[in-house]
Amino acid sequence: MGGGLELGIVTSQCSNSNGCYPADLNGTSVPTKYIKCSNQKCVCTDCFYATNSYKSCAYQRCWEYDKTTHTCNDLRKDQRTAFLLSLFLSALGAANFYIEQNVIGGLQLATFVGVPIIIFGVWVLHLAIMLLINPCNVEGNNQDKLLLWPVIVSYLIWIAIVLMWWVADVVTFAENLSVSGDECPLKHNLGS
Repeated sequence: MGGGLELGIVTSQCSNSNGCYPADLNGTSVPTKYIKCSNQKCVCTDCFYATNSYKSCAYQRCWEYDKTTHTCNDLRKDQRTAFLLSLFLSALGAANFYIEQNVIGGLQLATFVGVPIIIFGVWVLHLAIMLLINPCNVEGNNQDKLLLWPVIVSYLIWIAIVLMWWVADVVTFAENLSVSGDECPLKHNLGS
């Protein structure tokens, strides 16, 4: 699994071999690539980290150790997937929904879908009010053009906001600057 090099190897003291393992793994055979105890030293990698007391290994939150197959499963979200979702579907919040940052994803979706509907609705309401107030004068004195410019400006502002959010998302996921909703870092695999 080579993940130990990515997370870093932590060396700590343990009183004996069994002292290195989490309590529910004592007496079992954990592969030495995950936990290795020798000369009262304990090396914890991948699924495990050295506890604050530096006397044992504990489970990593972003990894899962399968006791039956003795394998370590990486539960972190994939940076490459998040980046591609941000590149093509950022306006819909797809990348943030994928990494379980649902509030940010919801704001992106609401901005992309809701704002144009609100702008159009306000324009239609304004046009209807103008027709009710003065139905004969709307076409005769260029009021229809006056009604259109706020809509165009609003849509241009909306497009600028969506584009800025897209750029921010693409850069964030390209540089792996985000964490998932469970606060685990993303699996760094964009360049591989």
